[in-house]
Amino acid sequence: MFFFFFNNDAIIEECDRLLEKGDIKPVSQIDQEYIMFRKRFGPDVLKSIEGEELIETIFNVMNHDGLAYWLEFKNDEMIDTRQYGSIAGGSSLKYIMYKRKSDNNWMTGSPQKQVVLSLADAIEKGKKIRDAIVRGAEQISKFENPEYKDYIALQQSLDSDEDVKIGGYGWIHKYYHMLFPNYIDAFHTTGWQKHALLCYGEKPESESLYALTGQLMKIITETGRPSSHIVRTMVHMYGSPVNYYRIGTRSGSSKTSIWPLMQENSYISIGWAELGDLTQYGQEDSEIRDSLKEPFEKLYPNQPQTISRELNEIIRFFKTIKENDIVVAGDGMQTLGIGRVTGGYEYREGLEFPHLREVEWIFVEQTQLPEAKEGLRTTVNPYRNMDNLLKIRELLSKGSTEQKNTVSSKPAEKPLQSLEGIMKKIDGILERKKQIILYGPPGTGKTYHAEKAAQELAARNIFRKSWKALSDDERKSILGDGRTNGYVRICCFHASYGYEDFIEGIKPRVENGQTLFELRDGIFKRLCSDAIKEPNKSFFLIIDEINRGDISRILGELIMLIESGKRGKTLYLPVSGEPFSVPGNVFIIGTMNTADRSIALLDAALRRRFGFHELMPDYSLLEGINFDALPVSEWLKRLNQRICQHIGRDARNLQIGHSYFMEGEKPITSQNRFRQVIAEDILPLIEEYCYGDYERMAAILDSDFVDVKNQTLQYSLCEGDFTELIGALLKPCPEIRLSEEHDTSDADAIVAGPPEEEEQ
Repeated sequence: MFFFFFNNDAIIEECDRLLEKGDIKPVSQIDQEYIMFRKRFGPDVLKSIEGEELIETIFNVMNHDGLAYWLEFKNDEMIDTRQYGSIAGGSSLKYIMYKRKSDNNWMTGSPQKQVVLSLADAIEKGKKIRDAIVRGAEQISKFENPEYKDYIALQQSLDSDEDVKIGGYGWIHKYYHMLFPNYIDAFHTTGWQKHALLCYGEKPESESLYALTGQLMKIITETGRPSSHIVRTMVHMYGSPVNYYRIGTRSGSSKTSIWPLMQENSYISIGWAELGDLTQYGQEDSEIRDSLKEPFEKLYPNQPQTISRELNEIIRFFKTIKENDIVVAGDGMQTLGIGRVTGGYEYREGLEFPHLREVEWIFVEQTQLPEAKEGLRTTVNPYRNMDNLLKIRELLSKGSTEQKNTVSSKPAEKPLQSLEGIMKKIDGILERKKQIILYGPPGTGKTYHAEKAAQELAARNIFRKSWKALSDDERKSILGDGRTNGYVRICCFHASYGYEDFIEGIKPRVENGQTLFELRDGIFKRLCSDAIKEPNKSFFLIIDEINRGDISRILGELIMLIESGKRGKTLYLPVSGEPFSVPGNVFIIGTMNTADRSIALLDAALRRRFGFHELMPDYSLLEGINFDALPVSEWLKRLNQRICQHIGRDARNLQIGHSYFMEGEKPITSQNRFRQVIAEDILPLIEEYCYGDYERMAAILDSDFVDVKNQTLQYSLCEGDFTELIGALLKPCPEIRLSEEHDTSDADAIVAGPPEEEEQ
């Protein structure tokens, strides 16, 4: 990854490329959509409506013909307003007031302290907000070649009313963009605005939404392209916003510098070795603080301020820093190196500074930031000074240019870390049995762990490196590149899969209009043939959904040859008459969904020859992930308890796994993605499990989701107000509800534009 400053010509070139690819809409289409929006919600339209119609039109997000819905959700053949910047995320209180679905009351206040409005009060409040919005629109409509001072005046005007300060709301900013795209950008949060300016190479001069708009619009206007086009191009080029941290490099006691170790081994690290692995203290900040309170009081007796500061630094390193964040290795007022975080928290026992995060060092040179005292005498401190942040981006750009123009020396290879957890278990079974079946309920990561294990074990065997440390070419050699087969191959059994697909068989081929039949080798025969040629290298076959095929028919005589004690023995194949054996360097990893079939029903001969490892829902992977008041880990655990209680026999195999709420190795944090998982995965699964028994469904999901009388599921809950969806999901288990301050969901970063942050 490089961090160049791109000039306007480069941005224009990339914008035109995205337009040609169809990733952004043509100018004629966006012009039509802007006109359509203005006709429907322009200032004159808003001024013409009063009373209950006014608040229903502007603030009711459940009204699909209303302004709030159009700004956040509208996406159909008529218009996709998400193309003009996302305002997704947060609760409906971001609209200042909203209509609660459960009782149709109008609500305002904060997530922690919501207030019910009478209809008259709601109308009065809505009218004040409407009037303020219209005044702002009228002010923008008078812009002609606006300067930065005009945007400052706009910000001050929008925040001038003590009752209704609207200058910090992303949805109002988006409303103004839809009306005045030549004057208002399509970044609707200050976080995204500052990120775009820093990546462009310009210092953000304010913390205010419209002042930053003034800076951005100067850049956008110079490109001669529509503001929505340039914003989408910047999102594509710059990626999501990141945070910046100073990391100290000296031991507090010995004052020894650990920078050489950090640089050589591509990581950042902190001390406190006596604490051991930080994962043992939990995932929630409060839980970690409580767990560490006693050992810190022993380390720093009668020093509450020191304890508080150092606890904050540890939690920041362990939990707050994310991949792609930028870290600066500091020594006093000197900067030693700047890099990008590439990995999660690791603990390496035996090191003086055992708490690590892998880093790609991009700029390595001793220098000094403009405000060099920021973060001085700290171990982990966030940078906030804009002069420092801009200088960091400049140095990253310089380092990226040097990386691009020079051939870097090969980094020192890191010693392989011991396998742990599921990977270690799979490796042990494969070493003993040569083949394993990972089995469990749906969504427990069976295929994910099969692929991850095969890739990691192949990398260690062939290159003596971890999968993560491999180059792109090395990974291609393991997985294949489309022209050649790799060391890890995959197939999926199904009802029509047969011996001829797996071992060998007669297959038709058309040549010169005639159908010819020829003998073809199957995937496993080809893999065994390749493995015999390279006896010192491991070959892996992943068989996904192994229980969906007729295993006895597919394997045939192979059932004997795969046994670990029979490897290398030869049989003659019945079709070709050729000798065939399974070499000892071939390993099989199968996956089996126990919702389809219990392992008890597998052929006894197969069970004897395979090792088995059960994968069940792992709630710990979802700890600390909350959507509004819903803690995902605890909620999923309670849902599975109700499934086991009401489904009856085999219910243990029908539980819902954690991986439905994961993307890769990380839990989902997007509210829109969470809606999709509930609507497209969870509800259909439970409907399938209950075989049309709607009373049983209601016992599992509660009556908000299930209309027993009409025998339907209320999928509409997944499309409306997010707070209402969370309320329905929590109804069977209200005791796990959190206060909404625990919400960890991110703004939904869709390609359409930047996500919504917490409203000011």
